[in-house]
Amino acid sequence: MELMIAVIVFALIEYMFFTAKVGWARGKFGINAPAISGDPAFEVYFRVQQNTLEQLIIFIPAIIAFSHTAEMLAWPGYEIASGLGIIWLIGRIAYYKAYIGDPAKRGIGFIMTFMPSAAMLLGTLLCLAILAVR
Repeated sequence: MELMIAVIVFALIEYMFFTAKVGWARGKFGINAPAISGDPAFEVYFRVQQNTLEQLIIFIPAIIAFSHTAEMLAWPGYEIASGLGIIWLIGRIAYYKAYIGDPAKRGIGFIMTFMPSAAMLLGTLLCLAILAVR
């Protein structure tokens, strides 16, 4: 369970880093709050942060729900969820690096974050179905 909690904490730290990069980009590109557009270079940093927030809303409940329901079936839920979470973390870094360089190349990073979350949500539904018929 500790590794899963660490993965969640690292995901939040990663998000804080992306948020700090948006603040840095505001200064560098002269985008004063509350504006969120104006310089395409700023907008890339902003979109990375916003997309990460959109993904976190799915990821955090998914990792908790899957690990808990899988453990109820005596499966290694925390370990599986942690492994998928590590893929998610690496995917976010890949997404950031690709998006900052060329937004059209963000696909692999996006898939590396979307698929683990989707797998954990589907896994949770499977676990719940098995628990319901027991």
